Amino acid sequence: MLTLSTLLVAQLVSFAVVWAVPSPAAPQMSLLDAVQVMAGRAATPLGLRRWSQASAPIGADNDWMSTVAAAQLRVPRERVRTVWQRTPDPAAVQVQVIKQGQLVQTGPEQRATVEQALLLPGLRWPAFELAVQQPGGRWSVVGANHSELLQWRRQVLLALLAGAVLLAPLVAWLALRLTRPLRRLADASADLSLQSNASLPLDGPREVQVLAAAMNAASERLRGQAHDVTRMLAAVAHDLRTPLTGLRLRADSAPPAQAARMVADIERMSAMIEQVLDYARGELEPPLLQPQDMVALLDDCIQSAHARGVDIRAALPDALIWRADALLLRRALDNLIDNAARYAGAVELRVERVGARLHVEVMDRGPGIAMADRQRLLQPFQRSEASRSRDTGGAGLGLAVAANAAQRHGGDLQLLGRDGGGLVARLALAS
Repeated sequence: MLTLSTLLVAQLVSFAVVWAVPSPAAPQMSLLDAVQVMAGRAATPLGLRRWSQASAPIGADNDWMSTVAAAQLRVPRERVRTVWQRTPDPAAVQVQVIKQGQLVQTGPEQRATVEQALLLPGLRWPAFELAVQQPGGRWSVVGANHSELLQWRRQVLLALLAGAVLLAPLVAWLALRLTRPLRRLADASADLSLQSNASLPLDGPREVQVLAAAMNAASERLRGQAHDVTRMLAAVAHDLRTPLTGLRLRADSAPPAQAARMVADIERMSAMIEQVLDYARGELEPPLLQPQDMVALLDDCIQSAHARGVDIRAALPDALIWRADALLLRRALDNLIDNAARYAGAVELRVERVGARLHVEVMDRGPGIAMADRQRLLQPFQRSEASRSRDTGGAGLGLAVAANAAQRHGGDLQLLGRDGGGLVARLALAS
């Protein structure tokens, strides 16, 4: 747009200059030619033109030229006017006749000499208009032909327009050569994430390549830092298991009322640590994708949910083979089923193949999730409510584990509203 705008402004300035600059002065004229055209000779070959108008030309009349023209045309002197086209001051152009080095006085006795001098064929005058009043009252006027000057201006404007038309494809090509790599860079950068190892394309102009290389380096550093943090988190969570085991043993020797509360807290902490470890494994361990019997895997998840006391119903096909990491996918489904059971009680499971993707949906009739919170809750350690109560407790990693599993399978986790109320958590897995 900047390049095209520059071209447009440059052409507009050129048009304005050509249009604003005054036209060149009209060509010089011969009084003899003007008289002959007025008498009936063709005007165009002499660079003149003839027209008719209602009133006499505006300007001071040149007496001697009008007198000579009237005598040649045999019309009364008062019906003839000769006016300079570009010089309103009659004194700006002086008519003097010099014969044999002597100035000829313009009196009646020298009329023949002056008339002879003014009608010399080679004598050229600045542009003037010779007008003769016709019997009907209109004036017949002979003057310089300016159409050639107007044609010159039109040709210059057409040349500028042709230049703009010829330059436009080149300018457009240069603009596209710069914007296409930037557009590809923007599209590729939109898919960058800490879980993705994709890099930005290094093509296009040198400046675009330098930008893409810098963004690739920054993305690689961020992935390395994120993995370091995840490893540290996994190490801390793993080390917490030992003191929790000791606390569990000591809780057995406590009074029954206190022991029950201590065991519940320990189990809650253990569940949170297990979620952290599941998230860390999903981040750090590469997925092992191989053909799986999805019906058997989903049925196993359902039986495990029943064992945990979850009210779950499922609609499964007879057979379905899909490339997947069974352990990673089971962690994701267990988290989605437990989340749905925690907020809604009953859970429904459905699986279907849609084109090149497999949709595994965990549905409930709970309060659902506001549209503004859906993307936020896919990030680690984010919860739909901030109370951190024991009833809805957790580390805020369940949806993040499921989203990570979907990404590792080339898909995504979609949180959708359900008709009639509730939530649909859809794992969309690529083939």
